[in-house]
Parts: sequence; structure tokens; C-alpha cells
Amino acid sequence: MRLDKRLLRLARSARVLLAVTVLLSFAAGILVAFQARQISGIVARVFLGGDKISDVSLGMAVLLGVIILRAGLVWLAEISASKAAVKITSNLRNQLFDHLLRLGPAYTRQERSGELLNTSLHGIDALEAYFSQYLPQMAIAGLVPLAFLVLIFPLDFISGLVLLLTAPLIPIFMVLIGSLGESLTRRQWETLSRLSAFFYDILQGLTTLKTMGRSQAQGAALRQIDERYRLVTMSVLRVTFLSALALEMVATLSTAIVAVEIGLRLLYGRLVFEKALFVLLLAPEFYLPLRTLGARFHSGLAGVNAAARIFALLDTPA
Repeated sequence: MRLDKRLLRLARSARVLLAVTVLLSFAAGILVAFQARQISGIVARVFLGGDKISDVSLGMAVLLGVIILRAGLVWLAEISASKAAVKITSNLRNQLFDHLLRLGPAYTRQERSGELLNTSLHGIDALEAYFSQYLPQMAIAGLVPLAFLVLIFPLDFISGLVLLLTAPLIPIFMVLIGSLGESLTRRQWETLSRLSAFFYDILQGLTTLKTMGRSQAQGAALRQIDERYRLVTMSVLRVTFLSALALEMVATLSTAIVAVEIGLRLLYGRLVFEKALFVLLLAPEFYLPLRTLGARFHSGLAGVNAAARIFALLDTPA
């Protein structure tokens, strides 16, 4: 899914909220690293140093505080992202309604009312996922893994190199599978628009259809379009689950490679236990932002496909 310049221009109206979302999420990612450092230190002291639980009570209290603080940051980031998306979509909806009023009834009579309603309501609502999930996650997926690499490379160059080389596999699979998902989502949106337009037209002419005895035939046609929409939606869901499975497998195999090379060097005494445990705890979190980006890639596709129709309406001269 490419970045639409017009969608990015719309995001400027809530750039402060989006920046706050990215900063809060980045801070939560840094706390993950601090959390892993605390856990590795506590385990090393108890497992190898022979310390008692009472000896590491302060470290455990700090760890609990970090976990609570991280949860709070994630919660605040979700609130900020939701407010940003609502602000952007509200502005876009107002722009679209104002432009439709300027176009006047001479234009709207030439269009299908159901399709216009679907675009104005559900189409703009679908963009919320793009602005609240996909757009901030793109920045987070670049910043958080980079920060982890900065922490890991001085401690363990080999593990950092493995993470650096395996990280691009997730975006590659995301693009390969996402191209299929984008075309299917476009078909889903077109089918939904056609279904909405047809259903609204039937409602408007229901009295005439009953009078002419054609209501049953129109009901059968409506069921055919509904069945087509169901099949397209199931195709989109299949691609979405396939993408999630592929990304999870890539992340799991990459984490396993890190675990194997750390375990071998730890076995032969070439790596300190505390550093090894720290890197091992951080490895799954390194891939998590990239996997989340892949999942949110699909959630924003419907909004992007709807945006093409919205911008076409806005570009229509009054």
C-alpha cells in the first residue's frame, strides 16, 4: 500500500496528535528494553549469583513499575491515535459534504444515492484505521527496531547482525502478499458500493416495484450481489490470515536463529549469561513492530480504496 500524498496532507491537521502517538509508542518500546535488562539482571543474580528473592526485591519493584508505566504509555498512545483519526476524518467528512452541496442536485441526480451515502459514511469511517493504526505504525516500525539495534550491537555484534539481516524479510513478505490483498480489498469496496447503491434504489422504488409485481425479482438480484460481496470478503480474510501466518513464521524462525546462535556461544563460554538472556528477551520484541505493521497494513486497505472515490468527488468541479 503506497502512501497517498493527499492522505498525508490530510494528516497534517492532526500532526501534533500523531507525533504524540509515535513518541509515546517509542517510549513504550524503550521501556521494553529496560524491562528486558531488569529481568536478565534479576535472573542472573538469583540463578548464578545465589541471591535470595529479598536481595532482588528492589529490582523486582522497579520491574513492576516499568511494566505499569509501559502499559500506561500504550494506553495513552491508543487514545492519542484515536483522537487524531477522529479529527482527520471529521474534517474530511465536512469537506466532502460542503463540496456535495456546492455540486448541487444537478450533479447528485446523475449519481447513485446509495453509493454516495456509502462513500460519505462508511468510506470515511474506514479511513480511521489508516490514520490511527497504519500511519503511526510505519514510524514506530522504523524507530523501535533501530533503537534495539543500537542497544544490541555493542553487547553482541553477531546477534545484532542476525537481527539486521532478517528484519527486511518481514516487509518483503508483507509487500508480496499485500499486493494481492490490495486488489481483493478494492474489489470488496466496489462490490459494497454497488450493493449499497442497489439496495437504496430498491428502497426508493419499493412502492412502484410492489405495484408492478417486480419486488421478488429485485430481491433475488439483491441476494446475488450480497452473495458476491460475501465471497469477496472471505477472499480478503483468507489473504489477511495468510499474511499474518507468513509474518509470524518469519518472525518465529528469525527469533529461533538468534536463540540457536546465542545458545551455542553460551554453551562454549563465549558469551556472558546476562547479556545472552537480555538479547534473547529482546529478539521477539525487535520483530513485533514489523509484524504489527503487517497486520495493520490490511486494516488500512479498505480506507485507502475508499479514499480514491472520495478524492474523485472532491476533484469534481462545481
